[in-house]
Amino acid sequence: MKLELAQEVIACLPKGRTLFHYSKDDYAFLLLHLLSRTEDRIHQLRKSPSGKLLQKPSLRTHLASCPDGRVDLSVIPRQQYLREGRSYRLSLDVWGNEVRDWRYNQVSRKGVSLVLQLNLSLSHYRKLARCVDLENADPFYVMDHPAREGKFPTLAWCRLDFDLESGEALIEEVQSDLVREMREVVKVARQSREAGEKDFRMYGAEFTTERLIGFWEEDFSRHEKTWHEAVLSAALVFLVEELGLRKVFYHTYETGCFLKGIDREPPPRSLYTSLPKRFCFQQTREVPTFLSSERSWQRRMAASRRPLEFFQISL
Repeated sequence: MKLELAQEVIACLPKGRTLFHYSKDDYAFLLLHLLSRTEDRIHQLRKSPSGKLLQKPSLRTHLASCPDGRVDLSVIPRQQYLREGRSYRLSLDVWGNEVRDWRYNQVSRKGVSLVLQLNLSLSHYRKLARCVDLENADPFYVMDHPAREGKFPTLAWCRLDFDLESGEALIEEVQSDLVREMREVVKVARQSREAGEKDFRMYGAEFTTERLIGFWEEDFSRHEKTWHEAVLSAALVFLVEELGLRKVFYHTYETGCFLKGIDREPPPRSLYTSLPKRFCFQQTREVPTFLSSERSWQRRMAASRRPLEFFQISL
């Protein structure tokens, strides 16, 4: 998208703290709230690609209370947000530029991405700060990625492209540096504990062995299990409720790597296969209009060794 559009969207949205609560499988509740705006008959939803959501035991309990065979959102919570749930801060940023090296930024067309960032809360940051000195430098911060550092570091992000006229959006990327790097640090911490070392150095920082292992086992491992669900849920709610975009595309693994020019260090395949399927996206050869209308699109399609496919959902 154009840089001006991304900046305009950020400028138009409310300022200040935006919290997002998430517990495992909350995406099913959020999706049902979005889907039922266009189809609230339960028997029709069961026959649709979204029917598997209704099989979740937690949702079935609430659906049993719905009268007349229709989804009654007054008896279905927007989220479960159980005791093991987590609170995050949301923020927006811009990624990329519109100069000739735009392909370096792994965007699917010339322009920028709007980035939705899922950031740790202050309480989570303080727990992490007890394990490693974060005041001088954040060992988990990767400068050339769209993440934030400081008291509310980015747990995960979702890069978005969209077109307000066509009402379409594209999930460009779902990623977490912090989760991947924490896994590596915890491996070293456990080796350090076996060696009887009270602390160790990694990523240019000094970690306290036992505190870090405790933080992982008692707290952060829960983020690891749900971060991808949480950031994709937040992105879909944002696209529908803030921007009014109801037709959402998501890269398949092969198409994403091809269009974004990823030939080294590809992303985890599951983020572009099982994750969108879990959210009821359906695989299609339909192409977002804002991509197919690009002057270079036919040439890019001809250069592909296989048909370009996406996942897609209408909310």
